[in-house]
Amino acid sequence: MAEADERPMSGWSPADAIAMERRHVREGEKRVARQETLVLQLIEKGHDQIVGRANEVLSLFSESLEVSRERLRDLERRYGNVIDR
Repeated sequence: MAEADERPMSGWSPADAIAMERRHVREGEKRVARQETLVLQLIEKGHDQIVGRANEVLSLFSESLEVSRERLRDLERRYGNVIDR
């Protein structure tokens, strides 16, 4: 990670980086919710042969969401809670 006095990403202001990461979190939350719904629908419809694979995808989406949340927490700790535009 960058030092506290460095920009969060090359060419990005802290506010822009935080806004981008907030978008990633929102999009990730939607993606996880949608995949959870799909997994439940597969279970309800008895598509047991693909439920495992759908759960693997859900796990990947959930991990990606957590990475974005951690990155956002880190940015907000270092640069403050910049209001989203």
